Amino acid sequence: MTKLGAGALYLFCYLDVVACLAIGDWISEVGTPLIYGSPASFVAGFVTQAARDVYRRNTERNARL
Repeated sequence: MTKLGAGALYLFCYLDVVACLAIGDWISEVGTPLIYGSPASFVAGFVTQAARDVYRRNTERNARL
């Protein structure tokens, strides 16, 4: 999965959770979680995929030795 795809996946999952919480009436104000949480979830997905790629490259490089 590309880094952009991982970020988008985290973003859509976050939006789904916020929507479910709003529909279930567990949260009443969704503006703040959407404004601050959406970019944060996208960046989290991007960073986790980048970290995974670095770890995988390191592992492959060390395995060849």
